[in-house]
Amino acid sequence: MTRYDPATPQIWRVPLHDEVKPTVTVDAPRGGYIVPAGYAARVAEKLALHGIESRSIGAPLPRAAVQTYRATQITLASSTFEGRTPVTLAGEWRDEARDVPAGSLFVPIAQPRARVLMTLLEPGSADALVAWGFFTAAFERKEYMEAYVAEDVAADMLAKDPALRAAFEKRVAEDPAFAGSPSARLDFFYQRHPAWDERHNLYPVYRTATVVP
Repeated sequence: MTRYDPATPQIWRVPLHDEVKPTVTVDAPRGGYIVPAGYAARVAEKLALHGIESRSIGAPLPRAAVQTYRATQITLASSTFEGRTPVTLAGEWRDEARDVPAGSLFVPIAQPRARVLMTLLEPGSADALVAWGFFTAAFERKEYMEAYVAEDVAADMLAKDPALRAAFEKRVAEDPAFAGSPSARLDFFYQRHPAWDERHNLYPVYRTATVVP
């Protein structure tokens, strides 16, 4: 049982921290964010809970100039928190042209809760939707090529593409771990084959410098 003795007062000196100094800063996109159609409804629902406006894109946008974020490192928390498995990403935004299908979501940055919007959609934010595990499926590898198939594919690609052969041999010579891993060597060819899912590790939110009508 805790008891307090008023006869022995204490003086506590608490430091005052009245300024916030950010360790990471992010420039807002000039137009806003685009969420591909497959995630649009779910994200729109979460944004609406925070009073953030968004609208559906009625017509497809072929080869739209956007910024995309590909994760180079995905770290899942060792335990759940409030029923979800937190995710931490490492990667960077890059300029890219991508097809945006009809039914995708446009979220303009020009709105009162822009900072909340960035907190939810920037992948480096500790409270982003991706950090709370809403986009984890985007970082799961779904397709594979069986080794006996990949071996024939690799031999064919080596025979037809001298530049690819040179790149492969250079990687073998310079990377001992790669050279000693049969699966990594076959994966080298699979990732350059049309069957490879290029959306693997692609964060399903784009940044855009233009306002989508």
